[in-house]
Amino acid sequence: MNLDLLAIAAHPDDVELTCGGTLLKMAQRGYKTGILDLTAGEMGTRGTPEIRAKEAAHAARLLAVAWRGTLGVPDSDVQPSRQHTLRLAAVIRQSFPTGKRVIPTTTTLQPWATKAASLLA
Repeated sequence: MNLDLLAIAAHPDDVELTCGGTLLKMAQRGYKTGILDLTAGEMGTRGTPEIRAKEAAHAARLLAVAWRGTLGVPDSDVQPSRQHTLRLAAVIRQSFPTGKRVIPTTTTLQPWATKAASLLA
C-alpha cells in the first residue's frame, strides 16, 4: 500500500471521532488515506468485536479510506513494548515507502490515547 495519510488510534471509532472529517476532506482532494486501529476494541462495552469490525468497515467506506487495518494489540495491552513498536513500524514502512512522516498527537484526555501515541514516539 502507498498512502498519503495514515491515522492511527487505539480503538475502532477513535479515528472517526477525532479526525474523520479531515480524512474525508483529504480523500475528496485526491489523497490516499488509511486508518490503523491498534486493537479490535474487544474490551469495549458497546458491541462485540464483530459488530465493531462491521461498523469500522462501514465508516471506512463513508470516509473514502483506501486502506484500514488492525495491528492486533490486545485491547488491555496498549503500551510501547518492543513487540508492538516493531509491528507498528512495519505497517508504517509499508504505508509510506517513500519515507513520509507520521506525527502522533495526544489531544485527548483518555489514558489509552497517550499510551497509543507513545508507540510512535
